[in-house]
Amino acid sequence: MNAPDFAGASREVLSFLHQRIGMDLWMVTRADNEDWVVLAAEDHSYGVKQGDVFRWADTFCSRMVRGDGPRVAPRAIDVPAYAALPITRQLPIGAYVGVPLVDTEGQLFGTLCGLNPQPMPASIVAEQPMVEVLADMLSGLLSAELSTSALTREAETARSEALTDALTGLANRRGWEVALAAEEERCRRYGATACVVAIELDGMKSPGVSPVARDADETLLIRAAQALRQTVRKPDTLAHLDDDRFVVLGVECSTAEAMALLRRLEHSVQGAELSAALGMAMRDRSSGLFDTFERAVDAMVEHRDARARD
Repeated sequence: MNAPDFAGASREVLSFLHQRIGMDLWMVTRADNEDWVVLAAEDHSYGVKQGDVFRWADTFCSRMVRGDGPRVAPRAIDVPAYAALPITRQLPIGAYVGVPLVDTEGQLFGTLCGLNPQPMPASIVAEQPMVEVLADMLSGLLSAELSTSALTREAETARSEALTDALTGLANRRGWEVALAAEEERCRRYGATACVVAIELDGMKSPGVSPVARDADETLLIRAAQALRQTVRKPDTLAHLDDDRFVVLGVECSTAEAMALLRRLEHSVQGAELSAALGMAMRDRSSGLFDTFERAVDAMVEHRDARARD
């Protein structure tokens, strides 16, 4: 095999396993909180494709990584942990092969797995060591890429002045768009989750106000930027877009973690003796982060309008 990266290696491994073992569906997946996301698929009967999402708790792989079922099951119906799972109502599964994939810290990332509509010969059990070696290779490539990706993300937050807001030192609109595009590519490649929080400060003056009022506005913006910068996590992106608006890109976060980030940002604004409207949206796997940004702004506007009515 000659695959330069995790995505390319995944495709080649799946093609090889289909030729070698002959099961109808081979996948590389990510176990992402409650979701089981298909990152790559070699499918010859199920209609499963990259980007499909299943419920993690319903899958054979969730039971396999817990040790409730074997890594190779030539007759899945004979394994109690597999036989009654809800996913069998979505996909006919006669045989199963699955091995964990791990990340840079040795934590579960997802699985390399195969499914077949009909039972398979018992001889496929002998293929388990080979599948585990291939999974180890993919885990190694994944870990290397995730480490490189983390370093690249840090570098992207320290871009040139062309991507930086001179007043606050944060990313400007162009820097924000670059960060969104880069993180969207990571989300698509690795099945990651992300959120966007939009923040609009209260009390900003209208354009064309006096120099004294402008100085007061700038003081508010600097104070807000400092408070927000102390709140976001290191890999997140904080940007200042317009006179009264800030945005945060929260990476690798579940819905619960995104809500916690929203609450921390709200508290940081209050702690700086400021007030603001905030809105949050989670990335939708079908539409991406630029749509997430728009939905976060919409949520922020709804919050602002609701506060005005109270």
